[in-house]
Order: sequence, then C-alpha cells, then structure tokens
Amino acid sequence: MLDQFAKRFQTTVLIVVVFMVSAVFILEFGGPQSRGCVAFFEDRLYAAKVQGRLLSVGDFRAAYALPGFNYYQPEQAKALRLRELTLDGMIERELLANAALEIGFRVSKEEVLDDLFERGIIYLNPPVDAPPGYPGPEIDVSHAFEDQDGNFSAKRVRNYLANTLRRSNEEFIEWQIRERLAYLLRQAIIEQVVVSPEEVKAAYVREKERARIEYVQFRPVFYRDRVERSEDSIAAWMREHAKELDEEYERKKANYQGLEPQVRARHILIKVSANASEEERKRAKAKAEELLQRVKRGEDFAALARAESQDEGSAKRGGDLGYNPRGRMVAPFEEAIFSTPVGQIVDRVVETQYGYHVIKVEGRREGNVPEEEAKREIAEELYVRSRAQEMAREEAEHALAFWKDGHSSEEFEEWLSKRYQSPSGDRDPLAPQLRETSAFRRIEVPIAGAFDASPLTQAAFSLSMDRPFPDAPLRLGDDWFIFRLKERSHASEEGFTEEVRRGFERELLASKRAEVLRGFVYELRRRAQERGEIRIDERILRYGIERDQGEGSDEDDRESSLLFEKHRRKG
Repeated sequence: MLDQFAKRFQTTVLIVVVFMVSAVFILEFGGPQSRGCVAFFEDRLYAAKVQGRLLSVGDFRAAYALPGFNYYQPEQAKALRLRELTLDGMIERELLANAALEIGFRVSKEEVLDDLFERGIIYLNPPVDAPPGYPGPEIDVSHAFEDQDGNFSAKRVRNYLANTLRRSNEEFIEWQIRERLAYLLRQAIIEQVVVSPEEVKAAYVREKERARIEYVQFRPVFYRDRVERSEDSIAAWMREHAKELDEEYERKKANYQGLEPQVRARHILIKVSANASEEERKRAKAKAEELLQRVKRGEDFAALARAESQDEGSAKRGGDLGYNPRGRMVAPFEEAIFSTPVGQIVDRVVETQYGYHVIKVEGRREGNVPEEEAKREIAEELYVRSRAQEMAREEAEHALAFWKDGHSSEEFEEWLSKRYQSPSGDRDPLAPQLRETSAFRRIEVPIAGAFDASPLTQAAFSLSMDRPFPDAPLRLGDDWFIFRLKERSHASEEGFTEEVRRGFERELLASKRAEVLRGFVYELRRRAQERGEIRIDERILRYGIERDQGEGSDEDDRESSLLFEKHRRKG
C-alpha cells in the first residue's frame, strides 16, 4: 500500500512539474495555445454570475463534459434538459459553497488532489431537482486514468483535464474546492434529518393498504341540453343575478359588436347514411315531408324537434342551432336559412349529406347587438350552466339513494342504462355509467380527470366494508361522483418484519432528506434572486453546440461519454 502511495505521490509531483513547464510556455508564447483559442475566449464569456462570482462558458463546458453530456444528440439532450440542469447545478453549487464558507467550512488543495489521485473522484453536485439517475455528487473517473494494461497513467490524467475538461491545474482545483464545499454543506444538512419509528410505520401502512371502488360520474355538460330554457326561468335568473350578469356582459361586450350577418335557426333532422339505398332515401324524405306539413299546420316546432329529430345534440334543445354566420353550415342548409325571413319555416325539405332537414328561421342580426339582447343571450348561457350543475347534483343524489337501497351493482347498472338510454337506443358516452377502479393506495388517485381527485382517495379510505357508501355525492371540479367501496385490504403486523422496516426507513429517510435539502436550496436561491445576485446568459442554454471544435482525444471523450449512462443505469 505504501509503495503504491509512493508511486502515486511521485506521479503527482511529475504532473505538477509538467504544469509548471507548461506555464513557462504559456508566458512565452501567449497563453491561449495551451488549451486552444476556443477555451481562451470561453473563459472570458460568462454563463452566469452568482453573488459576484463569474461562471464562465468554459466552466459550464467542463461541468457539461464531465458526465459526457456533450456526446448526446441535441434532440436527446434537450428532451433531458441537460443544459438547464447543468447550469442549475452550477448556480446551486455557488450558493451552497458561499453558505458553507460563512459557517466555517474549509477545503484544501490537498483534499482535492487526494480525491482525484487516490480515489479517482471528481465532484459534480447535481441540482436538487435532478431526475433519478442523474450523475453526482461523486463521479468515478478512475478508469479514464488507466492505460491499456490497467495501470495508473499520469499522461491520461493530463489529457483528461486539459483536453476533455479544458481546465488548467489551478482552474480544476478551484472548481473542485467549490464543489467540495457545496458537497460538505449538503451532507451536513441531510445528516440532521431523521425519521421516527411512527413515521416508518405510517409509511408502511400507506404503502400496503389498498382500496377498490365502483363509481358513477355525473357531468354537468351531459345535462346542458336537457335544461328547459323557458323565458320565465331565464328572466327569474336575470333578476336574481343582476350583478353577475352585468360583470359577464362587460367581459364579453366585444363579442357582440361589429358582427357579420348571422341567422338563428331550428331544425328537425331525419338522418340518411351515405350508403343508403334509394328506397331508404325515399322513406326518410317522406318522413321529413310529413313533419314539414305538421309544423306548417301549427304544431310546436321545438316540441316536435325534441320528439322526432335524429340530431341528438340539438334535439334536446328543441332543434335550436343558435346564431351562425355564413361559412359555418353546409351550403344547402346555409342557402335556405339566409334566404328565409325571420319567423318563417323554410317551404321545402332541405337535403344535405346528413339527411333531410325541416328548418325554421328564428332570428337575424349583424353589426352591434343591443345590450338587452346580448345580456339575454349571456343570461341564458349562465342559467344553463348553473342549472346543469344543479341537475348533475340532483341526479347523483337520486342515484346514490337508489344504489344504497339494497340494490346490487348489476341492478344499479341496469337502472342507469334504462334511465339514460337515448331515443335511438344508444348510450351517450357522457351519460352516467357504473365503472370500477383498480386497487389504489392512500398516496394515489383512483381516477384521472381535469380535477384534483385526492378527496376521492381520502373518502374511499374513510369507508369500510360494513359502511361502503358515502353520505352524499362528492364534487370534483364541475363533476359529481357517487361510489361504493368494493374491496379494502389492510397492512398486517406480520408483514412488518425488521427487513421490511429497514427498507421503509431507508426510502423514507432518502425522501425526507431530499425534501429538506430542496427546501434549503430553494430558499438560498430565492433570497439571491430577490437581491439580484443571479444573472444568466440565456445563450448558454441553446442546444446544438455540444460538439465544439478541439474537444481533445476521441478515446478520452468516448470514456467520458459513458459516465452518465453508467450513472443512469445505477439510478
């Protein structure tokens, strides 16, 4: 061991001599040639400035090259955010190093050289938001210092520092002192973090407990077309919500000014498929002709549309299509509505690729819409939205009561199917229907959606197989949910063995330490940013410049490029 140490020490001395000789050449012949003109100018351009300390492009390049990031294709590097993560790591390093110095931490050049020559370690602190597998804080580069026979090679050390990292002796040592200071403070912070036996047990319970539920989702959007839009109900809403209506009108006023010509129409559609036979077409047209004569004789158009139209969307609204400008409807339909006076029924059945239409024109407008008319239209939309929300809740309450009244899931699903079956016999995909989740833990959400589903998790775990239903529907976002606990498993005492306990303790401790360190660094960065102590040249984050000229030996760089992959596999 002493012999090996002596050889390494001699090698270290040799390297120092080499650097001293190089310094003579730098002074004699101008300097930049020692690491190339690119490196010379890199060190005079900044990537970031942190608390008065300049981080040069050359500094960034070394930190980027150490794990081999420069050998990733630009598209892959961008997807992994390697440049952003590298710069974040450098900024956090400076903040931590400065904080470490303030509380008395010190690192000597000898410690840095020991890490490099005795352990083959270079420090590169990862950013606190680094993904799993990100390299650091200790990167083993010892294999890059070995020759083909596996022996330590001073020449390869020199090549690696000068060509791969493009750092001089002094630059490398200063870099590593800062990294070591940051590392020591990180360790001091996380070593203060402990977990109690109670926390470990709670983590075990959270992990092992499982629940499975059956649920039904009631979406207000499904009920919008089922809302009765009587003049009395809308007028009452307008009186009760005058302030809300005024505010909404002010927000939407521009939508009712300078309008191109628009027509409001209702229609009754009798569908015909594209491959229908001539006989089928004749029957469909005859049906439409019959409906046209009925509305001409005075039958209520909206009621007839609700009963007979095969356009399920507008049928629920009495065939109402709202206001539409030219270019929005198919040509035959558009020609008919724009050539028919307001209040009149189009005097013929109109054929389009969708089938046969019976049409009534109900309104026409252009230019600036009067405030009263605009408010009436806005009020109708707000009323429908509000009433649809109420209907979804009411239906959820009714369904929950039926389900809780001793009915099996099969009986309940049959009840839902009959209740929400469309006139055509199909089932609207937005209609309430019984679904089942997979087993989930306390830290998971059982369903996905544009809402926070965690209250559903909490509610499910508050139930038991003896009391499987909630007291009332649960609202998530705009939707209402009812559910039944179908399965519940508990964490057993027998399963909480010493080996299991240690495993949970390790995972919980690592997670808690990462959280504490992240919070500490976030606070350092927040304060520095508030004081204007962090400046970044955004150009350093551009991708596609990873493979600079003069990177050095292909052999050395290939070895460097393997480092990140090695650490990712470990992660």
